[in-house]
Amino acid sequence: MAETIFTFSCPCCSKLIEVDTRSGKARAVRPDEAKGGRSLDQLLDAHSREQQRLGDLFASAKNDQTKEADRLAAQLERAKQEAKKDKTDRPRNIFDLD
Repeated sequence: MAETIFTFSCPCCSKLIEVDTRSGKARAVRPDEAKGGRSLDQLLDAHSREQQRLGDLFASAKNDQTKEADRLAAQLERAKQEAKKDKTDRPRNIFDLD
């Protein structure tokens, strides 16, 4: 489960700040209350790593879908060519099927 409470130090006053992402509330934390929170720089680094990972996953999925579309288009083209080569007698309309 994702962490919803983050603790980091304020860049201006260096006090610890606790932010609850679920409720959107923030509060100052006394040093004895700190739970080993991460710094703002660590949070930003983690966010950029996650953003890069998700971008790579998206690019990979997009590439896979493009390859699949190309494979299916080639398969359809082969089927069309085979249908053109097939010279069996075909009925001209549905009533000739009797």
